[in-house]
Amino acid sequence: MIKCPYCGVELEENANFCSLCGEPLVEINKDNLAFISSRTTQRREKIMTDYQKLTGAQKRKIFWKISAMILLSAAIITLIIDLTANQSITWSKYPVTVSLVLLLNIITATFWYKRTILWFSFSFLSTSAMLILLDIYAEGTGWGMKLGIPLLLAAYVIVFMLINRIKAAREKGLNIIAYSLTASGLLSLCIDGIISLYARDSLSFGWGLIVLVSAITISFLLLYIHYRLKKVTDLKRFFHL
Repeated sequence: MIKCPYCGVELEENANFCSLCGEPLVEINKDNLAFISSRTTQRREKIMTDYQKLTGAQKRKIFWKISAMILLSAAIITLIIDLTANQSITWSKYPVTVSLVLLLNIITATFWYKRTILWFSFSFLSTSAMLILLDIYAEGTGWGMKLGIPLLLAAYVIVFMLINRIKAAREKGLNIIAYSLTASGLLSLCIDGIISLYARDSLSFGWGLIVLVSAITISFLLLYIHYRLKKVTDLKRFFHL
């Protein structure tokens, strides 16, 4: 039996096409039955496109330019529809504000890719301003300052700590999942406490504490497995098989 050089499925010796991927096969050596796929060769030649030859910074610039065209076009179209239908700016201010803030965050992520603190700080300030504006649009009930920004601050701090912890990890495996679960538990606890403080004017924890305890328990188990596997690379020895 021979194998398709493209997908690896076993083929009959006299096969002209792969039965799985449909690639045409070209026989190049009858003695050792070596086959190659003509379409595979063509695809490999197309792998190095102009886009793939670009650097990471150039790819990020292309991404933010495309994002800018999409978001600005959406904002303009939304404004035109709103003005045409209502003769004034009414509901369109919500998607326009969100689109502009999202665009600002994409731009800062593109140019401040390695300046994590600066990027996070600007992103937090711009998103906080968006929440305040949305609150003002809704006739100023105060949820932006009392609820939105505290939740946003908790999310940004926890995500920032998670990113730094992942970067500091020398080996990445189950420990990354453990760190992410712990961060999710902490965020759940913060959300629970902030919402209770906003709704009842008293700090209390319910479901958030349960999620945190569960996340920490699973994280400890994953970290134990991760560091045990570092010392015992043989799975049979690790699981006593």
